[in-house]
Amino acid sequence: MSAKPATITLCMIAKNEERNLGRCLESVRGCVDEIIVVDTGSVDATPRIAEAYGARVIRSPWPGDFARARNEGLNYATGEWILVLDADEELPPETAAKLKVLACTAEVEAWTFTIISPVSSAENGPRTRHLGLRMFKNRKEYRFEGKIHEQVKPSILRANPAAAVRHSDLCIIHHGYVRDGEGRRAKTLRNIALLREALAENPGDVFHNYNLGVSYFMLGDFESARKHYEAALPGVDWRSPLAACLCRNYGVCLYEMGEYGAALEMVEKGLVHFPDYPDLYFLQGQIYWDLGMLPLARASFLKCTRFRKIPPEYTTTEGVTGFMAFENLAETYAREGNFAEAVAYMILALKEKPSDRLYSRLTFLLRQDNRTGEEIAAFLGGRCGLDPQRIAGLLFEAGAFATCLRIIDTQAVPAPAALIFKAKCLIRLGRYTAALDTMAGLTADDALAEQVLKQTCICKWLARPRQDALAVISAFAVPDSPVAAACRKVNALVAGAESVDFPAEEVRRHALDLALEVLDLGDKDLALGIALALSGGSEMGEAWFLLGKHALSRGLRLQARNLLERALNRCRASAEAFRLLGTACAGLNLPREAFRYFAEAAERDRENLFHALSALEELASAGLSLVRRGLELESDHTDLRSKLFKLASIKKKVQRWKETVRREGRHD
Repeated sequence: MSAKPATITLCMIAKNEERNLGRCLESVRGCVDEIIVVDTGSVDATPRIAEAYGARVIRSPWPGDFARARNEGLNYATGEWILVLDADEELPPETAAKLKVLACTAEVEAWTFTIISPVSSAENGPRTRHLGLRMFKNRKEYRFEGKIHEQVKPSILRANPAAAVRHSDLCIIHHGYVRDGEGRRAKTLRNIALLREALAENPGDVFHNYNLGVSYFMLGDFESARKHYEAALPGVDWRSPLAACLCRNYGVCLYEMGEYGAALEMVEKGLVHFPDYPDLYFLQGQIYWDLGMLPLARASFLKCTRFRKIPPEYTTTEGVTGFMAFENLAETYAREGNFAEAVAYMILALKEKPSDRLYSRLTFLLRQDNRTGEEIAAFLGGRCGLDPQRIAGLLFEAGAFATCLRIIDTQAVPAPAALIFKAKCLIRLGRYTAALDTMAGLTADDALAEQVLKQTCICKWLARPRQDALAVISAFAVPDSPVAAACRKVNALVAGAESVDFPAEEVRRHALDLALEVLDLGDKDLALGIALALSGGSEMGEAWFLLGKHALSRGLRLQARNLLERALNRCRASAEAFRLLGTACAGLNLPREAFRYFAEAAERDRENLFHALSALEELASAGLSLVRRGLELESDHTDLRSKLFKLASIKKKVQRWKETVRREGRHD
């Protein structure tokens, strides 16, 4: 007979975790034998959810000490093994399936897991990894220690110095570090309070100082984070994984503060002790990138890509040895104008982690490498294996309309979204009748119906003579559509109405979208007519200003610059106009022009600190440009190198200051 499987008790502490607890307990269904939940004062459905999953709920007042709360649950556990999870964690299926295998490994006393923490709610957003001891044998001498960031390993090794603590090669997903997650700030403040209490008892404690640094950094209080990281350094054991994480996190803190010299020193110190830690090379590359030292940045990112495995005890960001490093390598070459190499590295990034953003960037790089539309299509289909509809969308974005049209026409039954692209291409090629015919046969669902309406109206308005689109708009089936309302207003202008009002803000935005699109298609008169109606007057400068401001809000920097300069030429000179022009030029990497416009905005609105800070940032950028050119001629020039670090530091610190002003609402 086979041995009876070892039993596992899941032990948790929870308070007001009704949003998370069900996900956690569902993930362990069938792989644990007992669930103990210590509820420390929930006023929501947390206890009921726990009981619904068969948990024994122990109601215990919060003791202000995580170790005591954890140990309370251990006192009730009857399983041979303890599994520890937080309510905002879950087991992936492959981890859950192997827990019993771990529990049957007789020679092991405790198991560590890789804790994967998404730091953004965005799909495919960045994730960090760190090690956590989460499963151990149920012995009365094995208890947690520490008021916060509690640990069980010290008690295990004290009771059993020869205890085997192994890495499971399995993962746990932790959702609690999502920066934009609900309650994240409150939990961080709670942690800081507990850590400060613990530190008051032992001010030199390395672990507590390190964790205070981490907590303050999460709040954006870099100065306090720096203070505690610095306090942790003297007592750290340089043979420990904690020392590696301290070098990484302290280096990142210094980098975010713009202390580039100190950040490099911390990285270099870390690499002496931990040459197998790729995150340190990645941070080194980021520092050199900010400084514009592209060959050095490239060398650092290349080192990242040579790692095949990261020691599990190191905290790491997923992708530093792969797609993130490859993307950054591509950008170093792109900045130098070597687009062929940039394309090669972008392909490597995409192979590891495909995304719409990277495919869009790849298409741009191919265009910059002087590839024709047909060559880009062949590349995206052959090298990347993209389907025709996706290729068509990327080609349209790149302005390769004829090739986009050909790709769509090769499809036996094009999807509705592809037919929208086809109509848009035909419009941009001046073939309005063909575009109308394409959309006439389109039975679009609600998601595409508004696009069909917009493009149909544009076809009619751009025809010569202009055509009235009222019948199409009146037949539109989606009620209360702001797009339809905007089309109706613009059509009234086309039909000769002397004045048209746009009372609703959403309708105004869609009308401005229409104005920018017809302007891009060459119909300046209609675009200006819409903008004039929106501005409520006959001032041409105000019309150009509205168009430019809206173009900038849509990320169309070059178009915004041109439109806003026309506004200035039409005497629409204001602090806001100069600020927007400065913003457009800054986005186009034109620091001298941006500085001039921001300085003028600051002169016209001296109460607005944001204008002055923006001018200072661009002045630093212009200075950096000059210094980098000097270093290209004389790379060992000590004085120029010193100025490079100082100017880069000024720029970074001004950016942080601007962000503070923006958060406080002092930038309008």
